[in-house]
Amino acid sequence: MNATDGSSLSAGGREPRWKTVICFLLLLAAIQLVLGPKIRLSQWAASAEYNAGIREAVAWMDGRLDLPDQGLDPSRDRMHDTAYYNGKVYNVFPPLVGFLTVLLSPLHKLLLDRADLWLRTPHLLLFFWPLPITGFLVFRRQVGDSAWAALLTLGWMGGTAVLPNLAYAGEGQLAQMYHVASQVGLLILSADLIGRQRVWPGLLGLLIATWSRQMTFLYALPLLWVARQRGRLGLCLAGLAVIAAPLLVLNHLKFGNPLDFGYRHIYVNREAEELARKCTTYGTFSHHFIPENFYYMHLAPPVLEEVSFSHINIKPKNLLGTGIWLTTPLLLYVLVGIRAWWSDPKRRLLMLGTLPVMLGLLCYHGTGFIQAGWNRFALDYLPIWLVVIAPLTRGGLRSWLTVCCIAWSLLYFQAIVPNAALLARPPGG
Repeated sequence: MNATDGSSLSAGGREPRWKTVICFLLLLAAIQLVLGPKIRLSQWAASAEYNAGIREAVAWMDGRLDLPDQGLDPSRDRMHDTAYYNGKVYNVFPPLVGFLTVLLSPLHKLLLDRADLWLRTPHLLLFFWPLPITGFLVFRRQVGDSAWAALLTLGWMGGTAVLPNLAYAGEGQLAQMYHVASQVGLLILSADLIGRQRVWPGLLGLLIATWSRQMTFLYALPLLWVARQRGRLGLCLAGLAVIAAPLLVLNHLKFGNPLDFGYRHIYVNREAEELARKCTTYGTFSHHFIPENFYYMHLAPPVLEEVSFSHINIKPKNLLGTGIWLTTPLLLYVLVGIRAWWSDPKRRLLMLGTLPVMLGLLCYHGTGFIQAGWNRFALDYLPIWLVVIAPLTRGGLRSWLTVCCIAWSLLYFQAIVPNAALLARPPGG
């Protein structure tokens, strides 16, 4: 890749600072104008009542690992996607929210005397504002133009499954908060591996991503490759141990096995559910699930259910997912630009690094339900793809094609998010 094809990475920082500031402010205005009614920042809040991560942190501060059952029979009546093991209920999600809740608990107690309620301001600071800031900086570094970086950031936040997950994250839904947080980690990881390859920023990004979405720990593979080439293998191994240790220790303390993340235990006394039958029959992960998961991740079409002059309501045939190439056609640059990014060793390594993650997701016993018109599991690699192809999205006809692709995605997700908001609260799995 070179400067003549519009993909030079060295142009970042040459713009006047005033242009960068103005473009970022315009991005924030566009987010508020286009996405504001969907994500409703003024209403963001999270509490232990609906968030197992926060409830787990409260349990830690009470000197226990299991979640309080509030007088209910935990085997029958418990928060969705919590595990029932040895007569106790446990959170199965990664520990990022729990750690942050414990760290912020002095502030909660000082202001509200309630450690189980997240203040709206920290919630926004930790799970919303890092997205536009990190996205703008990372995309600007790739394309060398603040205006184009702002456009790509808006397309990523409003034209992918990030938008519906932001909407649910604002309600304190744990899995959706984690999908949002992992995006920041994956962008940081991508920027380091494509950029200066200092390794420690990549480790920081991997920590954020892994403590939000365990499957993303597989990005340790390209990080290890880079660390070995850069003579920083010791630093990388130490960082990976810090990232993995809390998850493994919690697994051992909860379920007696450091490699048991507890997902199979969420179906105790729920054996009639379809996901429970799949998990029991084939296991939590199996090659048996690849065809179905591949279809709903890459090929499944949306169905135009209702059209009126006041709104457009779009749903897939069911709630299992819709192909990412249809919802976010900007990703087609991955295919049409394969020769360009393949010729760059850094980008090639990063793209190859997404394959183990994608394979792991395809082998999982669920598609990511509930997702009416999008695919949330694809967010575990989608921001990396966008970073890799960013330099290929501008120049001549490509610029117009990019604008059209982003416009389509923005309109599509504008149409489906209000419809999704009418659904039952997502299970958070």
